[in-house]
Amino acid sequence: MDSTRSQARWAGLLYGTASSLAPFAYLYVPGRLIVQGDALATAERVHASEGLLRAGIAAELYGVTVLLFAALALYELFKRVDPKMATLMAAMMLVSVPISYAGVLLHIAPFVLNSSAITAVLDPGQVGAQVMLFMRLHNYGLLVNQIFWGLWLIPIGILVRRSGFLPRWLAWPLFAAGTGYVLNSIGGLFLPQSLRWLTANLQILGVGELAFFYLVIWGVRGHAVDRTAAAMVVAMFALGMAALVLLMGNRIDTTQYAAVVAVKLAIAIALVLRWRREERSAGTPVLATAEARS
Repeated sequence: MDSTRSQARWAGLLYGTASSLAPFAYLYVPGRLIVQGDALATAERVHASEGLLRAGIAAELYGVTVLLFAALALYELFKRVDPKMATLMAAMMLVSVPISYAGVLLHIAPFVLNSSAITAVLDPGQVGAQVMLFMRLHNYGLLVNQIFWGLWLIPIGILVRRSGFLPRWLAWPLFAAGTGYVLNSIGGLFLPQSLRWLTANLQILGVGELAFFYLVIWGVRGHAVDRTAAAMVVAMFALGMAALVLLMGNRIDTTQYAAVVAVKLAIAIALVLRWRREERSAGTPVLATAEARS
């Protein structure tokens, strides 16, 4: 099989996998634990739901670790198109990694504060204030990190337009997503509370990242769609979205959500195995021809 197509598929799968648990880690977990304007209630929720916070930490670590491999895969895919632009893209992605790891430490801090050694010398109000501080700092860290999430999509879009092996129109949703992320972060960090509505909903432009589905389904232009593989990709996306909606609506619990994640992982493994089988079958005629000539 064409090596560029294989690289594109792997890059798309890794990128999608890296972001698959982001809504759970960055939206659901803080939304369930932080009580706006009430530090003591927030600390009580964190103490009562330590398992949920640990799950959020695990999801965040999972995503940022896979992102390392996604950055390398995308660099390998695009380095022949424009080495400097590919390096800029990879640098933006890799810069966000230590920011994410630092954010994880902020979510670990409430566990330390709720330990007996700390609660023995601080009253509940002081513990609550510090728990709220670390939870809010984590959220602001996400706003800082989101700037890089947006910035790396711009060079990816440019590389897509220059590549020749991907449709040029795929760049536009990536540009839109990148712009939305950056403007949302700028508004959250620098605008006064009364004006944040101007950028508060621009994250919705992040749906432009669905352009990466082209890589997973087609790989590159000029190839027929493997309907079975495409069905696997659609199934993973549909399961993930349905589970997230049901979780946010309190229709399922985190254990059931984890079961859906495990099913998605199984489908992803089956997809990779199908790709490998396709690669081997595509290489067989070449090997047979070489043996016949010898």
